[in-house]
Parts: sequence; C-alpha cells; structure tokens
Amino acid sequence: MPIRAQVPGSIEFTHNAKEMTEFYLRNELYKTCVRARGIPALERKGIMTDKDCATEEEYRTDPYYQEFLRPHGFFYGAYVGFNINSDLYAVLLNRGLDDAPFSDEEQAVLHRFRNQMSVAGTVARKLADTKIEAMHDAFDLVDVAGLFFDRAGNTIRVNAKAETMFRNGINLKQGQISTPRSGDGARVKAAACNAILNPSGIANSGSPIRLARDDRRDLVLKIHRLRGNLLDVFNTGWALGILVDPDENQSPGDLHVARALFGLTGTEVKVASLLATGKELSHVADICNVTYETARTHLRAIFAKTDTSKQGQLIALLNKLK
Repeated sequence: MPIRAQVPGSIEFTHNAKEMTEFYLRNELYKTCVRARGIPALERKGIMTDKDCATEEEYRTDPYYQEFLRPHGFFYGAYVGFNINSDLYAVLLNRGLDDAPFSDEEQAVLHRFRNQMSVAGTVARKLADTKIEAMHDAFDLVDVAGLFFDRAGNTIRVNAKAETMFRNGINLKQGQISTPRSGDGARVKAAACNAILNPSGIANSGSPIRLARDDRRDLVLKIHRLRGNLLDVFNTGWALGILVDPDENQSPGDLHVARALFGLTGTEVKVASLLATGKELSHVADICNVTYETARTHLRAIFAKTDTSKQGQLIALLNKLK
C-alpha cells in the first residue's frame, strides 16, 4: 500500500484482512491512525513497528488498538517500506491477539526483503505507466483533450490537444491548474479526488467543472475514475479528465471519448452508439449487416472493456460521457 494519499483501491490485502481494511477505509482511519507517527522511522530504517509510534499506555487506551485492531482480531504490526521513484510504499504484517511484537531478529529478516519488493514494485509501476501512455496516445489519435490525475488529485499528465487549451489565463504548474477565476483549480483537484473515492467513479455526480478563460467561454471538464486491476496499487494515474472547448466548431463527441477511454474498435463503437439510441440488439445487427450472434459477440466485448454487464448500465455510462 502507499503510505501517503491512501484511497479505496490503493491497498491490497489478504482475505483475512478484508473486513478490517474496508472498515479502515470506510471510516477514514488513515486520517487519525496513531501508526502515522512512525512514518519518519519507516523512511529512515525501512522497517517500522508499533514501538516506533506508540507507548505501552497507548496500546491499552488508544482507539486504534482497542476499538479497531482488537475487535478485528489483530494487534501488533510491522511495516516493511520500499520506494518506487518518490513514492513510499509498505507491506504491513499484522499479528493476532495472542502474538508477541516483532522481535529485532524478525525485523532483520523482513529488512532483507526490501530490495526484492522495490524491484517488483518498480516493474509493476512501469507496466501501469504503459497503460496510461497508451490511453494518452489514443486520445491524441482521436483528437480528444485528456488530463490524468494521481490519487491525490494532482494533474500529472496532459496530452497535446489539452496543452493547446492551456492559454487565455489557464495555466498548469506543479500539478495544479489555475484560471482567472479564483477557486477553479481547487475545484478540479477536489473533483478528481471525488471521482476516485466515489463508488460510481464519476466526479460530482457527472456535473462538469468549468474553467474560466480570458475573453472566451469557459472550458468544460468532466472527470472519471480510471478502471483498473491489481496494478492500480502502483498506478500514477487514477482519474481521467475530458476537456472540451465550447468555442471549437466541433467538440469531441462522446463516442470519440468512449473509444479512447475503453479501447473500443470501430465496430464496437457503432454497436454501442446504436444501442445508446434505444435500438434492440436484433435491429443493431440488421443495421450493421451482421448476424445476431455476431452482434452479441461485439456486445460481450463492449461489456468486458467498459466493465458493465447489462445494456442499461452501458447506456448510462455512455450518457455520462456526453
């Protein structure tokens, strides 16, 4: 798990820690966790145990130990830290209620695994970055302005189309957007965080964010959480923004966005667009001049790529991209 900016999806866990981890995230315990005091020790030594963050008295009285860990059947723990570029990650090992704290000898054993974990994490990060780069290139290909956000809501990448829109008073510096109107940049960051945390993956219930410009109409930005897999733990990109200039003669349509966002083929885009108009799949098959079974095969591929399972879900998703 990352040590800073923890969000749902950024922590992987074993089956026996599922309930505890979900409770931890749902109640935002990372904001008050007593173990956060041990981060300097983790950075310095590469290993952190409860002795680095709490006293014997706090073991007996602090809510983190008595109201969180103990009811879930755990108590003492050890963090094994490793760096991936500038990000600090750690593997947390929690022990049962009857187990003793990690001894110096056990910590020495754990310390020897740090380099291997750093190498494995770096490889996973590169694989995750490849996915972001592919999406970046796809947006360039279909002439859609795209922005990518990290799990803290900072803008980490913009494509060529988006770069052309950063003018007329709109600027991007050190991951933060600023406009001639006070508060726009903060709203973008908050919306990116909202998309990441929101179960729907859509910022602000689908309401767009407007970015003020000098002497032109506002740009319109819609932010969605990226859909991922186990590599999400090491992702740099967590959310995607689609930026539209209303002063352009032709702004990118939702099908261009869907094609770039989900990697749909031309045929899949056509099938999805016809379904979005309310047509039955049999009618779609006739229009596309394919058999019903072929249309179903295309639909199953669309479901897999968009992480949907029903036509209603697919149509709702496409409508949110408009």
